[in-house]
Amino acid sequence: MVVLGIDPGSIRCGYGLIQIDKELLKVLSFGVIEPKKATNDFLTRLKFIYTQIEALIEDYKVDEVVVENQFYSKNAQSLIKLTQARTSAILASVNKNLPVYEYSPRQVKQAVTGNGNATKKSVSFMVSSILNLNLSGNFFDISDALAVALCHWSKTKQFNLGRTKPKSWKEYIEENPEKIYE
Repeated sequence: MVVLGIDPGSIRCGYGLIQIDKELLKVLSFGVIEPKKATNDFLTRLKFIYTQIEALIEDYKVDEVVVENQFYSKNAQSLIKLTQARTSAILASVNKNLPVYEYSPRQVKQAVTGNGNATKKSVSFMVSSILNLNLSGNFFDISDALAVALCHWSKTKQFNLGRTKPKSWKEYIEENPEKIYE
């Protein structure tokens, strides 16, 4: 199964594609979708996000899409733009008849780090550790998108280790290094 994780944004939209084979994870691709910065036309940026998500879905034969819910912001204008960018990504997925799942930032942080109040840096570190990637120097949008996909995997697949679940991703990796591959 191929899962597309999305961290929506109108300036930078992070994405991460992981392939799940039972309990094994493989990173297929990750990056950011950045509409031309010179584009002041907001609708053109939304269309660009839509077409890029659609292309990722087609190129990687995505089975499920996972999107991070927006957080509440003091700036109403920013929240509106974020919601519209998020809707563009969701619409591209729905138009391909794919199931779309949503998780709050707190749920994602809890699933990946074990702490719902973790910093973006902590999330990036854990995503890098779990997937054996070097994400230093990359935008947090990428690690957030991969974290959303990992959250979905942990919430829906509930890996079975024949005992109680590990307390954290770090503990899981330490106990099962053979289950992580690139």
